[in-house]
Amino acid sequence: MISVQDFCLHKSTLGQFTHYLFELISSGKRYRVKISEWRDKRSLPQNSLQHMWYAELSAYLIKRGKSFASPEWVKDAMKHTYLGYEEREMVDVVTGEKTVMLSLRHTADLDTGEMHFYLTRVEGWALNIGCRLTVPADSEYNQLKNKQVA
Repeated sequence: MISVQDFCLHKSTLGQFTHYLFELISSGKRYRVKISEWRDKRSLPQNSLQHMWYAELSAYLIKRGKSFASPEWVKDAMKHTYLGYEEREMVDVVTGEKTVMLSLRHTADLDTGEMHFYLTRVEGWALNIGCRLTVPADSEYNQLKNKQVA
């Protein structure tokens, strides 16, 4: 069975998709369908770059007296500031009670464009406090950045 949560609809996958939809509606339930243009999820190089930056920002902040600014703290602070929160439903496995809570958005849920925008904001904040982050010349981030300028 396919996952409709993250399915790439294309001419080549239309048959598989319609088969799955038929199975769903045969249950008699109603469903909400949202279709958006396919965009690739954030890339591994983007993920590696963000973690390198969290470490660099952490070292910069610690050197300036912010001893609490671990890479994990920096990660949470950047996500809090630039990505925000999403509602998540949690279920108590003993009682079955459902609780809706807010949790930081995950960069893994971003597409490559959204991730680039996020990284641009992190880099801008770092520059604003005097921290020049490493941007490898051959990095995907730098290539996208140069493409925007051109």
